[in-house]
Amino acid sequence: MKYVNQKQYPHIPYITRTDPDCPRHEYGKTTTISTSGCGLCAAVMVADRLIPNCTFELEDALALSYETKANHGIGTDYNIFAPAFAEKLGLVWEQTNDFDRLRRCVRTGGAAVLLVKANGDKPGLFTRSLHYITVIGEEPDGRFAILDPSLTDGKYEEYDRKGKAELKNEVLLLCTEENVRKEVTEAPLPLNLFWRK
Repeated sequence: MKYVNQKQYPHIPYITRTDPDCPRHEYGKTTTISTSGCGLCAAVMVADRLIPNCTFELEDALALSYETKANHGIGTDYNIFAPAFAEKLGLVWEQTNDFDRLRRCVRTGGAAVLLVKANGDKPGLFTRSLHYITVIGEEPDGRFAILDPSLTDGKYEEYDRKGKAELKNEVLLLCTEENVRKEVTEAPLPLNLFWRK
């Protein structure tokens, strides 16, 4: 199981917010994988999960985002990036808001990338803004097995997160569907499902 943490890449630029009409356009000129690359890291972890001996790395995800112009807004637009990623790696891709489809995906050997958010002015379970996480499986007790690209020491021990998710090992996070549902964005189709063909 490969784990890729965006926080380890503050030295790799990731130019985002390329739309001049974006209020924070200037910020996007100084962004890095560390600040804005969660979607890219999530894709690399999906590739590793689904493709034996996969050679798709962070540099490939970065290049694909630039090539497809998915590098705008807060980081990576999965409406643009995900279909190109699936095509490049020969995967099946589906966007949905249906958690039953998400469960079927991970139960049948697939993996998913979810867009999660903060809760208004309060920090969310996974993020303080918008963020992508990778779901790689389901535990026997029904909790989702998640890889969080922005995992830091003590993140899930903070007062507003404590008890809502459990670290099974150093990087694998377990979380109930109820708690994941609360964090998913209101975007029409925030769940990106991937399978091998």
